[in-house]
Amino acid sequence: MKLILAIDVGTSSTRAALVDPSFQVHALSQQAYPLHTPRPGWAEQDLDQVMQALDQAVRACLAQKPAGGKILGISIDTAMHSLVLLDEEDKPLTPLWTWADMRAAPQARDMAADRALAESLYAATGCPVHAVYLPAKIRWLRQERPELLAKTKTLASIKSFLLQRLTGERVEEMAMASTSGLFNVHSLAWHPAALQAAGIDDPILLPRLIAPESIAGHLLDEVARSWNIPAVPVVAGGTDGPFANIGAGAVEAGDMAITVGTSSAVRMIVPAPKLDVLQRTWCYYLGDATWIVGGAINGGGSTLDWLASAFPGLTGGARRHERLDELAESVPPGAEGLIFAPYLAGERNPGWQGAARGYMAGIGLHHRAPHFVRAAMEGIAYQIAWVYQGVAETAGEPRSVRITGGFVNSRVWPQILADVLGRELEVPISNEGSLLGAAAFGFSAVDPSIDWREMARQVPVTARIAPDPSRHQRYQEILRVYQELYEAIRPHFEPVASLGDTGGGELRG
Repeated sequence: MKLILAIDVGTSSTRAALVDPSFQVHALSQQAYPLHTPRPGWAEQDLDQVMQALDQAVRACLAQKPAGGKILGISIDTAMHSLVLLDEEDKPLTPLWTWADMRAAPQARDMAADRALAESLYAATGCPVHAVYLPAKIRWLRQERPELLAKTKTLASIKSFLLQRLTGERVEEMAMASTSGLFNVHSLAWHPAALQAAGIDDPILLPRLIAPESIAGHLLDEVARSWNIPAVPVVAGGTDGPFANIGAGAVEAGDMAITVGTSSAVRMIVPAPKLDVLQRTWCYYLGDATWIVGGAINGGGSTLDWLASAFPGLTGGARRHERLDELAESVPPGAEGLIFAPYLAGERNPGWQGAARGYMAGIGLHHRAPHFVRAAMEGIAYQIAWVYQGVAETAGEPRSVRITGGFVNSRVWPQILADVLGRELEVPISNEGSLLGAAAFGFSAVDPSIDWREMARQVPVTARIAPDPSRHQRYQEILRVYQELYEAIRPHFEPVASLGDTGGGELRG
């Protein structure tokens, strides 16, 4: 039995799976870790915690390996937009900055004010100027902590950090690089103007680029011994969102995938880079001469997790997600006039406001806890619908829409999304989209007889969620109000965000 050890390193946990060429998962393990927020707008991970979780997840997964199974290689996907500074000994000088880290919002605002610069960077990199991308983050470092940059040998992502730890190779795969804002999606190389805008004087600070579908190296002997497996090839792999398209089977022209996990995203595969004149979308490289047009929002499952954590009496312990469904289900569509804007970690698509903050509108004496839960679910759906519009106008109206991510396990939330979009939503057989995408690329790299597209085309649909026309009409009316509220409040994001920064906190968190 041919197997790939697929590893998905996400924002809140690492998962490991043993997958065969038919996309059957023979073993699965998951280990969680916290997201540290030492100051408003900061969102970091401790790399020691991440590496420990990865090791534990892999060991637990390998302990379930079926008899006769042969691991051909390891393939990795990771969350996007991360940054860690490494010193001469390849030791971290900082925690890992995640996609949710918005500390560089002022630097992004200053860069965006130069419209010629912002337009040229987007045209080359597919990444609008925003605090999520590295040019603004590195500018923050240059202005706030220049002594750290002076000690830096490598500007690494979580992917390049892992590849070096597993293979000893100082490399970055192009899919991850394309989510940095420093990479040219047309030439598939680091973009000199973006490096200059970030203040990177020496390109040697960046790892050598390799193709996502290529082999980065072989597993180091000491790691292989500790996991009790051969020193198999380690495939460079890609990023979690685009790989979810593969795992969902959304790889043909006109196929759209929507993922609602910790954050949320809308994505379509395209055969060449496509950009939006209004810069509402991004364009990233997937690998193997394939690109992704999409948009992402920082809200998703993390929004409901925040709500449950902020109000611990809300969900009643272990049945948290079931209880959230029950609460949301008890309230009619529209939450009786309550509107929730899910910008708790800033906004990405379509408005690119890193300083955005969440807000509630329409609160009345009649509103209770269930209204807030339903309004949060609906707020995510409204924002996704806004992103959907930009992606469809850039890459074409989708012929099908498949959904993945943790929210698929809810009996309420997917129906809300279908009603808001007015589209039938297809549920693929497995919800392990990113892991399956990593496995598909892994097989393509180590076995020439296997093609990742052919694997993806075999993913069946197990359920279809049809929209309710009357609810869709109601939601369209609320969506217009939601967008009008945003435009009215948007000028106040920066002043409000500055009120929340009380100072204090250390860079290491």
